[in-house]
Amino acid sequence: MALVPNPSQPGLRIYKPSFSYWYPSLEQDSGSRSHLLHKIGAFYRKAWKRLPRRRPQGLCVGLLDPVSNIVINSLISSRKRKRDAGFSCCEGVQDDLERRSLDALVAFLTRLFPNLPESLAVHYLRLADADALVAARVIVSHHGMKRFDESEPAVLDMAPIKCAALAVGYPNPDHLVHAWRNISGHIDDTLHLLAILHKPSSDRSHGTSKFARMLKTPPSRRSCIISKLTRMLNNGPSPGCEKDIWWAWRLAASRRSRPCSDPYLHTGLLSRTLQDAIHGFYLQALARLPAGSSFYRSLLKAGYCYGPLDPISNIIVNTIWYDTAFPPTMKLELDLDVIGTRGLHRVENRSLYGLASFLCTRYHRFDFHQAMQCLVQADANLVLADPNLVLADPNIDPSSLYVLMRCPPSAAPTSNAVEAQDPPDTSLEKAFLAAATAAFHPNPEAHVKLLTSCKLKSAFRLLHRRPDMLSSQDVKRLAMLLCPESAHDCERAFLPLPLTVYPRAKLAGMYTRISKKVNALLNAYAQMPNGDPKFERYTICGVNDRVCGPTSFPPKYGHTHVNFVATPKSTCGGSAALFFAEISNNDQDDESFCCHVALPPPCAAQIRCLYCEYIGTRIVHPAGIDFHGRESEFEKMACGKDPRNGDYVPPWRAPYYSNSQIINNRRGLAENVYGREKEDSLYDDLDEHKSVDLGPMSIRQIFLEM
Repeated sequence: MALVPNPSQPGLRIYKPSFSYWYPSLEQDSGSRSHLLHKIGAFYRKAWKRLPRRRPQGLCVGLLDPVSNIVINSLISSRKRKRDAGFSCCEGVQDDLERRSLDALVAFLTRLFPNLPESLAVHYLRLADADALVAARVIVSHHGMKRFDESEPAVLDMAPIKCAALAVGYPNPDHLVHAWRNISGHIDDTLHLLAILHKPSSDRSHGTSKFARMLKTPPSRRSCIISKLTRMLNNGPSPGCEKDIWWAWRLAASRRSRPCSDPYLHTGLLSRTLQDAIHGFYLQALARLPAGSSFYRSLLKAGYCYGPLDPISNIIVNTIWYDTAFPPTMKLELDLDVIGTRGLHRVENRSLYGLASFLCTRYHRFDFHQAMQCLVQADANLVLADPNLVLADPNIDPSSLYVLMRCPPSAAPTSNAVEAQDPPDTSLEKAFLAAATAAFHPNPEAHVKLLTSCKLKSAFRLLHRRPDMLSSQDVKRLAMLLCPESAHDCERAFLPLPLTVYPRAKLAGMYTRISKKVNALLNAYAQMPNGDPKFERYTICGVNDRVCGPTSFPPKYGHTHVNFVATPKSTCGGSAALFFAEISNNDQDDESFCCHVALPPPCAAQIRCLYCEYIGTRIVHPAGIDFHGRESEFEKMACGKDPRNGDYVPPWRAPYYSNSQIINNRRGLAENVYGREKEDSLYDDLDEHKSVDLGPMSIRQIFLEM
């Protein structure tokens, strides 16, 4: 992230995207791999001491510490594995087994975390002494995922273990997963047996005291324990014994006695965590705002999440104020209930740079990375990040803010990121001007006046008396409070905006097709006792029409993933809910479905989808339902196969889908704050404020015009 030069107003510190990231060099990566291979070799020697009369031949990847993983994996039934030369017990392949273990550990981490290149996975494994789950905890800590352990149970499951086995050519990955499921169901017994195996054998106790010999394990008992472990691993699990594997996450915490420091800053990955949190705020704001192209246009142009209120309230207030102060004069002939996906991501990214520029201008001791850390700690809430920022009422204690906002206790940050006694370096007006400029607000000066006015006090109270969807009367009251000079003209007569212009007509046709299918799926999802649909569609807020493909030229894709907000009909009661839909692009309704999805808490993990990550869309996926892009595609990619059809991809040909390709493609959308999107054509002609193609030099031009 780069600081924009600003000679005219040096007090403003405005940041823009930068595509420079730190990744280990070839020399650093080679040195880390050599160090890890040496460490893994020591693990195998320790495991050998625990397994009498057999050489350990299992991988060191699993849910326990590396030595225990080797022991467990070596006891898994090897009738099929003996046919594979790469996993035989010959000394000549020991080095190859250690290299495969390292590759499996890397595959485990890259499957668990999006945006993690293989070189960074190696880097974190070195920091964690080749312990995969300890490395995962370090990644979570350094990247701001402070609520990772509050994520859906499916976030931490057996998929990383299976992908790790597939990546190194393990002959029977399903058998390996089955064994670890058995371990998960009998974890207390397993830990007890492994602790006994950890004791030295009594047949090597010559010359020691009688007391020391009593603490050692006799060979006969050791063999009995190994037999028990072998039966536990290879037999079927007891009914009802299987559970989620978050126990492994908690055990990993006890294996690290000192904090793991990293000399390098991974600011880009930290900002990805914050972007996912901000996306959740926009989804909640869309569930409360009225539907319609007028408000979509205002949200995409000026509905930023920075301000003196909580992020969701800031989005609502900024959107309604802009729609009132700078109203549209035209309206689409077909009022679409779809907000542009890429345009929504762009305003989220602009909000992030607005938040960071606010803090760096307010406190000059902050750089961009420190601002990201501060915002992650405060859940992108400037009131919690900056205790010197007065909320709507000066008598409100910032520590009680989340109680006032009716947020769950688990979502409340633990403390302010800025000490209350730290004096700010600039005024509130300058800090908000920096935020508005970095976010490309259409009218930064007018926006600063709004954010520093006393109007927000009453708006804040009105919003939190209405925690659900705002009625038309609520919107009118807010408009009158925020912009009384323009609110009298709320009932406007719009001129029709034709859909015949390309690409407006193409977009309208695609969205209309998706809307019809979403409606059909939602009507069949839940019915009231009289047979009428229980929900009615409200806003489509995420679309990826490039799932399962391309399979031909011109490219064709098999499915579309959609997020939409739906509201219960008035007779049912309740608040708006977020849904996920997978739609067949081939009009095969039997392959389409929709389901309710829970919005992850801020700074938690997301359910992964290969196709949505590749295209860069922040779509919330279901945890308990399979969909295209969830499991089998990642497994094919781990094997070096094409996820679309399972064909093998030769090493000399770059695969269409790979971990590096996904990261590179996603980065472009994650850093997009400048140019126009196709969806902008739906709103360009609604008023005189057209979307402008803002390039890297536009911020400097803004300064020159001040």
